[in-house]
Amino acid sequence: MRSAYIKPLFVAFILCFLSVKIYSQTHLKLILKTNLPIDSALIVHFTNMESSRLAFKDTIDLDFKIGQTDFYHINYTQKGKIFNEKVYLNSGNITISMKIENDKLLIDKVVGSPIFDTVQNWKKRYAAMVQVKDSAALDSFLLKTYEEQIDNMFSFNIGSRYLNIHQNNKLKLYALLPLIGRQDDELKKQFGFSFLNDRLQGIIKNNVVILPGFELIDQENKTVHANTINADFVILDFWFVGCVPCVEDHKRIKELLPFLKQKKTGLISISNDDSYLKWKDYLENHNYSWLQYKKPTDAENIITQLGISTYPTYILLNKNGKILFSTYSLDKVLKQLN
Repeated sequence: MRSAYIKPLFVAFILCFLSVKIYSQTHLKLILKTNLPIDSALIVHFTNMESSRLAFKDTIDLDFKIGQTDFYHINYTQKGKIFNEKVYLNSGNITISMKIENDKLLIDKVVGSPIFDTVQNWKKRYAAMVQVKDSAALDSFLLKTYEEQIDNMFSFNIGSRYLNIHQNNKLKLYALLPLIGRQDDELKKQFGFSFLNDRLQGIIKNNVVILPGFELIDQENKTVHANTINADFVILDFWFVGCVPCVEDHKRIKELLPFLKQKKTGLISISNDDSYLKWKDYLENHNYSWLQYKKPTDAENIITQLGISTYPTYILLNKNGKILFSTYSLDKVLKQLN
């Protein structure tokens, strides 16, 4: 009699275990139709930084240990050339059909993930509202859709758009705080939250940047404090070696040094690179003459204090260190000098 009860319980346990296992995973079927000789595929899931690199097949099946909406980076390579797309996906069994057209990876169809269609529709609505140039309507749209997506990580993307628009208007940014406050702590561990929240707090909490108060690493690999600049204004350039837009901006900045001098504006570049040697090699190869520093290895530094997470970031200070303007665009910060 006892064994008759144990067997059903054992079977029930196994079924429960298998159902939990299945639920905790996301199965992706990636289908790429192309005549190009693709070498390999790399799929990265950002929250847990899981990744899978595989030899190319037109249909690839992958499993990730994910039980919620998450963010993926899909990459195909051909002799060093990369075709990629970023996408939000629900958990579960998902099929993604793709093609390569005009050197771009395009997603034709996604089955099994409603968040994909939600994001695509949101992008279309956002683009249309930007074209109308009604700032009040755009603000309302961003805050409303943040609330609609408050239980998933796409909300962080929406919030970052709102922050980017209003990074020089603290009063506007306060509207994000109650929305973030309502979000679950587990959700805040997912990809995108720290980019939004760290920069939001960095803007709200900092009115002045006292450069001598921060330790930095100079080109001799010594811990120093930034030199005082005798100028009416100072532009802080936050960057890192692997940032392509940063590198392109540096080429322009080299030619703009006479203009900055004319405008009585100093320039300090602060790198987010961990590697001293990579940073040093970059500077020596390009022979840039303006002040260059790297973040220290300590967890707390000027970059974390200001919540910098997008590169390049430019912050314009007056001679007393007051923050006058913040932007991701070199042209926009230069416009402030005119």
